[in-house]
Amino acid sequence: MRVRARLRAGLLGFACLAAAGGLLRPAPASAALSKAVAAKLDKALASVMGPSHFTPPGPAIDPAPLKGKLIFTIPVSTAIPFCSVVDQQMGDFAKRLGLGFQVWQNSAQLAQWAQGFTAAQQHKASLVNVFCGLDPATVAPQVHQTLAAHIPVVAAHTYAQGQPPLAGLSAIVYGAYIPAAKLEAKWVIRQTNGAADVLVITSPGTANSPFIQKALAAQFKKYCPGCKVRFIGVNTPDWATKIGPQVQSAILSDPKLNYVIPIYDGMVQFVMPSIISTGASARVKIASFNATPAVLDMIRTGDVVTFDIGEDTAWLAGAIIDQDMRLLLHKPLIPNYISGLRAFTKANVKDAGVPAKFGQGYGGSAAAGYAKLWGLH
Repeated sequence: MRVRARLRAGLLGFACLAAAGGLLRPAPASAALSKAVAAKLDKALASVMGPSHFTPPGPAIDPAPLKGKLIFTIPVSTAIPFCSVVDQQMGDFAKRLGLGFQVWQNSAQLAQWAQGFTAAQQHKASLVNVFCGLDPATVAPQVHQTLAAHIPVVAAHTYAQGQPPLAGLSAIVYGAYIPAAKLEAKWVIRQTNGAADVLVITSPGTANSPFIQKALAAQFKKYCPGCKVRFIGVNTPDWATKIGPQVQSAILSDPKLNYVIPIYDGMVQFVMPSIISTGASARVKIASFNATPAVLDMIRTGDVVTFDIGEDTAWLAGAIIDQDMRLLLHKPLIPNYISGLRAFTKANVKDAGVPAKFGQGYGGSAAAGYAKLWGLH
């Protein structure tokens, strides 16, 4: 879930920066974490603080037999910058591979999505990607109609790992929601030195939200059973009106609250005003997922948002095209296919650009890795 917003924050200072790994460290007041747990958390966090390191997902493939075939992609909305960036990168890969590539323009309307499937069949597409948060269950009749026309349908960047997919889908590329959630929890536990008092904001109407919540809860239970974690759910249409009051209420009723985790960083713009208006910006911090540029800029210019983790967009684009080609070539598919991640903090956020940009700061290993995997030069 990615929301573009203009965000402002007048924020107070937080903690010192450690030189090693670019990690923020908690003040050494009361060591609630054992050295072994702290070391484990530090190791996991350090692994995502730098540019992503591409690992080939499977054997190399020869794309030559697919030249001229059309890959048709229907995102949840072409107005969402993240979706557009990944679409563009997928198109760049397709061009180098000699594949046709078409993105169905839409503004998140059910009728438009349905028209996209009709257009894919009319254009004799070889494959359709249901992409960027568009839940295949929402367009199930169109998915099944397309499959009946012998056109494979791939769910790309919608499902969290472990989430049951719509029956009959040809392949899946997962969003990195679960690995990101685990790292958010690790960050909060480490920053609070095992004394986390956390408000997690979920979005129950989004299909992957319960799985993200489960992953977060499991991390706190595993590494910090004494931490206090409270979950509230606010559906997307209500973010602008309901998140703020609930965050304000939580801050005022719990003087020890020290972190808010909005599971999608599009929520951050509605969390921030309540933290500031209650005068809690010195104690209540934010960690989130998506690496939306406006939120990364908040890390760079302020001290309330301390952590935002994002997916390497080139890696994600390559993963989708790679899975598409393996499917069309009748090769074994990649299970649990996800992109690499990078976490942004005060120490490294400038790598994402000033101002930040989608897809910047992840390095070039994914693009180079896929080119090698596909025999491109």
